[in-house]
Amino acid sequence: MRRREDAFTILELTIALAIVMLVLFAAINFFIISVRQYKVETKITETNLEGILGLEILRRDLEGLGFGLPWNPAPLAAFTERTIGSAALLALNDTPNAPRAVVGIDCAAFTVNNSDYLVIKSARVGMDSAAGKWTTLVQDGTKRIWTPAAENLGNNDYVIVLTVGGTAANRRSLVQSAGTYYTQDNNTGGFVPTEPFSANIVYGIGGAPPFRPFNRADYYIDSASVPRKCAPGTGVLVKAIVSHDATGSTPDLLPLLDCVADLQVAYGLDNNADGIVDVWTPDLASLFPAGATAAADIRDRLVEVHVFILAQEGQRDDSFQYPSTSIQVGPDNTVGRSFDVSGSRNYRWKVYTMAVKPMSLAQ
Repeated sequence: MRRREDAFTILELTIALAIVMLVLFAAINFFIISVRQYKVETKITETNLEGILGLEILRRDLEGLGFGLPWNPAPLAAFTERTIGSAALLALNDTPNAPRAVVGIDCAAFTVNNSDYLVIKSARVGMDSAAGKWTTLVQDGTKRIWTPAAENLGNNDYVIVLTVGGTAANRRSLVQSAGTYYTQDNNTGGFVPTEPFSANIVYGIGGAPPFRPFNRADYYIDSASVPRKCAPGTGVLVKAIVSHDATGSTPDLLPLLDCVADLQVAYGLDNNADGIVDVWTPDLASLFPAGATAAADIRDRLVEVHVFILAQEGQRDDSFQYPSTSIQVGPDNTVGRSFDVSGSRNYRWKVYTMAVKPMSLAQ
């Protein structure tokens, strides 16, 4: 008698293989979806981190706008600011008047998507290690030493010196020695106060002789070197450090945030000296054009600055569609605008909002 051997039939094998294939197909699809979602979430996280780090630089500069600026234009030697660029850009210069701490152009025609152009002037916005450092100088030539030592100016750092002043006419006047308004930190003997028991203030500017008694940073959306992941028509928000050279060029571009579509800036003005914003304006340059009183008018009235930045999150995602064809950048169309994203709805968009009260403007 022949012994019967157990085995799978062709039908059973076919069914088993079909089940295995379905399970593998489901697992592969789940893996692909998971990887795609992980990639999307990773890019969004990278964008958010980039935004936090980059925009913190802008926040710091806004808080310190006006830091170390001379107020009294009378003894101020003529200085070079920017001599290149469009006529609208040249209107942001102040020489030979006292420099405006902040100024800008609303919806500048020469920027990406006609976004805003922001200029901040202070000692601290420079990228050199001396920028933002300060000390006091008394009549015997002694300067205050800080702890830690890294807070102190270096011997070869170029500085300006301001008098504190006791009247409106001489407050924060630029001290000059032998017709020069700057010196190195180890050579401030000619910049000491003339009155005993008083002190002048020394502000670091940079590592080279300055062409102006402050540093200047221009913020705008740049159309060069835009990453391939960015939506068409976007750019890179940059901080452009105006060089201390004869033309005021801007070779030092610090990228802050990629894939930016719009930048809107609103300035809160106090009209009755109660410290509360009475009116918001998108255009300081028109309200306070360069002139003898412009810097003082801004110091007296500006109490808050709001910045709104429309930027892409992550990268293009064909499985996603932004729920609206337009995005409001700013609270309303008076100090902001509605931005059209109908051609870029496969991108995720975010409006970064920043509210800053300047800390050094009127000190």
